[in-house]
Amino acid sequence: MSINEQLLAALVRLTSGNSQINTTGGRVVFAESAEHADFARGLGDCPDDVVFTPEQFEGGISEPGDELFVGDGLYVYTQDYLSTPFLAVAGPTIVRMTGQEDYRAFLEDADLARSRGEFVEQLLNPSVFLADQCALGSTHLCGAPALLRLHICASGEVRTSPGGSVLGTVSSTVDELETAAVHGAGDVCLNGVVDESVVDASRVGRPWLSRYLRSLDVLRGLRAQGSAGYRVSGFGGRLVGTLPAFDEPVDAPLLLWNDSEHLLCDTATGRLFRLGADAARFTELLMVSGSGDEALALAREHLHLDGAVAADALGVVARHFEQAA
Repeated sequence: MSINEQLLAALVRLTSGNSQINTTGGRVVFAESAEHADFARGLGDCPDDVVFTPEQFEGGISEPGDELFVGDGLYVYTQDYLSTPFLAVAGPTIVRMTGQEDYRAFLEDADLARSRGEFVEQLLNPSVFLADQCALGSTHLCGAPALLRLHICASGEVRTSPGGSVLGTVSSTVDELETAAVHGAGDVCLNGVVDESVVDASRVGRPWLSRYLRSLDVLRGLRAQGSAGYRVSGFGGRLVGTLPAFDEPVDAPLLLWNDSEHLLCDTATGRLFRLGADAARFTELLMVSGSGDEALALAREHLHLDGAVAADALGVVARHFEQAA
């Protein structure tokens, strides 16, 4: 991995708030002002930590229109969410919620994906990174079990994100910052720009938001490999089209398919498995039902299979994924 790729990966970890992306366990710290560089380096003193200070970059990542120049020709842009459908992607771009209107637009796009399977094209661009996923609905929180990202404002205030609440100042200790993150009111990563009661109500009313965010990540990753045109089970329909609406467990695998292949994504590890068409249908039944008995009933009803044939097929699929786990 080149130095620019390493820097970009650290910036994605910093902005996403999704601890699932942070596979190294290291903290990422960003200081807006050189005045706070020493404090920032003190927060990121472990080998896997990454610290950004003004001696290393020009620009910023906090406001729409900001441009960050770091490394050997790496430019990173920051954009507000509301402008995303009109975004001409010229390079790595961070998309942020900057207020209530941005957040409403995010929910509308998520609802459209859920009901019709239509995902905003720009969000599938491999160069576009959605900020603060922990607050938007991901089950992978950036503050658990420890703060993995910190943003030090020019004022000396310390937050997890530019749009989050103040956890402390440059005179605070790490323990004090972590305590504030755990015991702060609402979601500390977004409630500086979006009312916490609105966020809480949206997450309760849309328990599938984490799966929506994970779907964006997977579809973006596939697009980076040159693969597109996938549908996602549960978003706009099912592979087994006659299945009634189910809310599968939030950590259930994601089933994707297009005209040429069927894929299953393990949401915990990000691993992708290729399936045959029949195996994909049986996998979907297991995924949405949560139990072998219910999946068997669904197979008999929706695939019109004899009970013994359905039980045998479901058993083969279940054993395959037990071995692959």
